[in-house]
Amino acid sequence: MATQAEVGVSDFVLLDNLTTDNFIENLHLRFQHNKIYTYIGEVLVSVNPYKTLDIYGQQHMAQYRGREMFEVPPHVYAVADACQRVLRQQGRDTCVLISGESGSGKTEASKFIMKYIAANTMQLHREYIDRVKNVLIQSNSILETFGNAKTNRNDNSSRFGKYMDIHFDYKGDPMGGHISNYLLEKSRVVSLQPGERNFHSFYQLLSTNNAHTKKFGLSSSASYKILGNERTTAQDSKLYSLTNSAFSALGFSSSVVDDIWSIVAGVILLGELTFAESADGHLSVGGPVKACVGALGVSQEALQAAMAGRILSAGGDLVSKEHSLSDAHYTRLALAKAAYDRLFTWIVQQINKAIESPQNSYRSSLIGVLDIYGFEIFDTNSFEQFCINYCNEKLQQLFIELVLKQEQEEYAREGIQWTPVQYFNNRVICELVDAPHQGIIAIMDEACLNPTKISDTQLLEAMDKRLSAHKHYTSRQLSPTDKKLKHGVDFRVTHYAGDVTYAITGFMDKNKDSLWQDLKRLLHASRNASLAAMWPEGGAHIQKTSKRPPSAATLFRNSMSALVAGLTSKEPFYVRCVKPNPMQTSAHWDDQLVRHQVAYLGLVENVRVRRAGFASRQRYDRFLKRYKMLSQYTWPNFRGASDKDAVMVLLRDLQLTDVQFGHTKLFIRSARTVHSLEASRAELIPSIVTLLQKLWRGTVARMRYRKMKAALVIFNAWKRYRFRRYIVELQTELQRHRGVVKRWPPAPRRVAVALLQGAYRRWRAYLTLKPIPREQWPQLKLKISAASALKSRRSQWGAARLWKGDYLAINSYNDKAASYQSAMSSLHRSQNVGKALFSCKVHKFNRYNKLAERCLLVTDTAIYKLDAGSFKPLKKPTPITEVGAIRVMSGEAQLVVISVPSARNDLVVGLVPARPDPPGAAPDLVGELVGVLAHRYHLLTGSELTVEVESGATTRCTLGGKNKALQLPAPSPATSPAHEPAAPPFTHAHNVITYHPASAMA
Repeated sequence: MATQAEVGVSDFVLLDNLTTDNFIENLHLRFQHNKIYTYIGEVLVSVNPYKTLDIYGQQHMAQYRGREMFEVPPHVYAVADACQRVLRQQGRDTCVLISGESGSGKTEASKFIMKYIAANTMQLHREYIDRVKNVLIQSNSILETFGNAKTNRNDNSSRFGKYMDIHFDYKGDPMGGHISNYLLEKSRVVSLQPGERNFHSFYQLLSTNNAHTKKFGLSSSASYKILGNERTTAQDSKLYSLTNSAFSALGFSSSVVDDIWSIVAGVILLGELTFAESADGHLSVGGPVKACVGALGVSQEALQAAMAGRILSAGGDLVSKEHSLSDAHYTRLALAKAAYDRLFTWIVQQINKAIESPQNSYRSSLIGVLDIYGFEIFDTNSFEQFCINYCNEKLQQLFIELVLKQEQEEYAREGIQWTPVQYFNNRVICELVDAPHQGIIAIMDEACLNPTKISDTQLLEAMDKRLSAHKHYTSRQLSPTDKKLKHGVDFRVTHYAGDVTYAITGFMDKNKDSLWQDLKRLLHASRNASLAAMWPEGGAHIQKTSKRPPSAATLFRNSMSALVAGLTSKEPFYVRCVKPNPMQTSAHWDDQLVRHQVAYLGLVENVRVRRAGFASRQRYDRFLKRYKMLSQYTWPNFRGASDKDAVMVLLRDLQLTDVQFGHTKLFIRSARTVHSLEASRAELIPSIVTLLQKLWRGTVARMRYRKMKAALVIFNAWKRYRFRRYIVELQTELQRHRGVVKRWPPAPRRVAVALLQGAYRRWRAYLTLKPIPREQWPQLKLKISAASALKSRRSQWGAARLWKGDYLAINSYNDKAASYQSAMSSLHRSQNVGKALFSCKVHKFNRYNKLAERCLLVTDTAIYKLDAGSFKPLKKPTPITEVGAIRVMSGEAQLVVISVPSARNDLVVGLVPARPDPPGAAPDLVGELVGVLAHRYHLLTGSELTVEVESGATTRCTLGGKNKALQLPAPSPATSPAHEPAAPPFTHAHNVITYHPASAMA
């Protein structure tokens, strides 16, 4: 944005020749190029473009975040950022005052300010902050639905005043808020001017075929009295969904939302009730009575009784008074207005509960955003327009007091050279309305307090009598020649924005704003829980009398006084909204309308004051406290006589000359000087903070170090004591059980019990292995591996004999030992088969049901099948890691099944042991083979090899992918025929393989 070509002058203070014509010409030129924002110093002038502009996205927010106003093009985001920066840097409450005519874009400007403030937060506690931001933004759509309406000047005109305080914590993050509403135009509920619509909520409810319209017989195509000639649109249907979404976001329960829409439906149906008077004078109620009482949650009898008459309490007695037709219609309309007005106020209260700051939370500062009705001049101006225009008078007076009058008075008070600027002070108009005993509001209140009924005409006569000498008030009685004023009806007030003619009709009733107690009791007794809660005064006893409540005008005057007092205590920022044309089109420029707004907003006078004035003023003590670190002569402390002398020294050192010294304050003419001071201060603050942090952290670190050192000495002494006690307990345990620890005592914390237990196990192992020669230790490992698998499961497994391992290399076992050793040497050279850990002769049974004599060789990594004659490997060796399990028999049979799941072909062999010398039982080789394979498998894979020991005479195997049974032969008789031939080691019949141990031994 900063690189775009400038159109016209972005700050009216920089205009060469300041006249009203030049002011409007510059405003028009920028409007034609979609430059809708222009500065007057720090005041933003905004022209409603009546179209959507792509200047409000996240990338535009980033360009204004943390930037000074003079550094970036004019934008409402710049005002929001400056407002938030004052709050964060100085901790001062701020407010944004948005003013202008109806339709000039005040509500949209407040939305953009809220959007920027909500988005420009820190990342800490993001979830909670996002909830607060969402609630603050969502509340706008609900308030617009129930408080805005289409007028002849604006499609989305706020028909109430809204002031929102956003509370911030010490980090500058929003933590809640509070909304104040002022004077809802409730007369719109029952009375519309031609071409205008009622509140948006009525049309949104009727725009969809929802449960409420079905339940109460409402229809979007039907005609309803309070809606005038207007009908629902597709946009109303979309907004209805958005409103319900906003209710959900703010935590409204579904039952409460149903209550709200039921009340809206009830107000519509109240407008449809009809009355008829019988011959005996009794009133009957007609129209959609059942639907109406269903929507309001009251009984049909109670509603009819409240419309037909009322009960009065006089001197402790109850008096019943029947209504005439006119009284009944008045009651119906009064009930509709009061129900909707109380509904709106109650919704604001519920929103405040949703956005209020958490209990016991620290609220550092706040930003106030004022979006209130603009100045209104209609063809017929009633009580509501009178209050709205009075509100604008008060805000204009505040602007004059803060921007013009106070500024000039302060220059004179401080002795600053100054050229006074002439301006119109509208205090006289405000006093015309709200002066005690003499103002219009005081006259109306006196008339309302009169025990006799005073008509609107009599009120006008009283005003004419009391205000005849006031130059800003007139009527037809005071100006008989002015035929624009209707006799006995109109009076005219010369506001700062122009002459406005008011019709006195309805002033008395609207100012009394009274609702009969019967109607309050009716609504308090409603089955609609929310509606009943809105009317707590309806629960009072019928004979209980209370003080007459203040009039509507007095309440509004008091709220305006409180609002102005609150705004006066804050740092103000201004957005002055201008309406370019009355047709609300994007291309038209009405020069006369704009000139009128520029005049009554006092924009040209504001420019003159800015040109002659000073951008900033601060007390000497505050200025020194904030900027004293910028000079070596004032940091850390100035040793002179006064704060003013210190500031002079400081500015002389910084070589700043565009300042003037007042009696108590320093005045800086250029905003750039203030910004340069802030920038210099911001550069130094980190180093100062770092210095303070360094000193404090060093002090804290030394204190902590001393405490830690003392604690460490105590801890080490205690730890050594506990360690000694633990060692003594272990020694006692060893002595008690003669070198064996049967139960380890509980160890203190940080004692390496695992190391002690490991040392104990190594010591016990050393004592066990000490009697055994070291050359037998490798064999002992194999026997331990075999014992873990076969002990107590197989009767013989060779534990007592010496395991020789490579039996094929022993001449007494293998007649061809020399050939075997030669073949092994050749294998080492060609295939690097590794060390031979076990070898023997075997009878092998293969998948083709063939028996063959082979040799079995187990090396470091694989199992080899060797030719029995040449000792050459047959086929590919089987890696030990691929062995799934080993199956052996529990008896003395030398049968071994080595399962290889990946090949689906087990190795089924009968081991051939060495012949015993002297003759006797043959040595068992099964245990040695199992020990070697289990030991190597554990070393290679880290897990234990599965060894299955069959306790019977049958086991299983897989050959050629088929499962087969493998069994031992049945016991034979002690004697057999001498001529009977011996069976081979393996026989096969019907998928059953029989192993003959005796034949294998042979």
